[in-house]
Amino acid sequence: MVGKKIRAYREFRGFSQIQLAELSGINVGTIRKYELGIRNPKPEQLEKIAAALGLNVSIFLDFNIETVGDVLSLLFAIDDSVNLSLSETENQKIILDFDNPMMQDFFKKWCQFKNVYEKEKAEILAIEDEDKRQEELDKLNATQEEWKLRAMGTTIGCHTVIKKGSEDNPVRVYDLT
Repeated sequence: MVGKKIRAYREFRGFSQIQLAELSGINVGTIRKYELGIRNPKPEQLEKIAAALGLNVSIFLDFNIETVGDVLSLLFAIDDSVNLSLSETENQKIILDFDNPMMQDFFKKWCQFKNVYEKEKAEILAIEDEDKRQEELDKLNATQEEWKLRAMGTTIGCHTVIKKGSEDNPVRVYDLT
């Protein structure tokens, strides 16, 4: 999975494998092996690749989310890092809210994207020709992956550090670009 992410971000940045090798100081054959999944980069190699791509190394990490405990672990970590508030609606739905305009703006855009995605997916699933339906689903899923890449590979995703605030110390946003 790491290899696929390296390739996706390399292509997103418009770099060839040779350019990424030069920027990271890693042999091009090694980059190729990482992307093909033949080898996995060591942490220090992944740091070099991330730096060459202008990303935070955490973008390459995978989370194995299979249980409620896995989800809770991530939510607790998020709550420890940023101002996350929870509330319950009248119909007992839970709302996650971030006390940060940049995060709120991102989630608004994500919500809009998901609404369009779900609408288009429903239309595609109604296509009777199985080959055509699969072709359109593949295109839609590629669009979703590109949206995620753009979100994580932009200022919102990897160059903005958000620290948890308190009454005495308000939320701080640091743009590292």
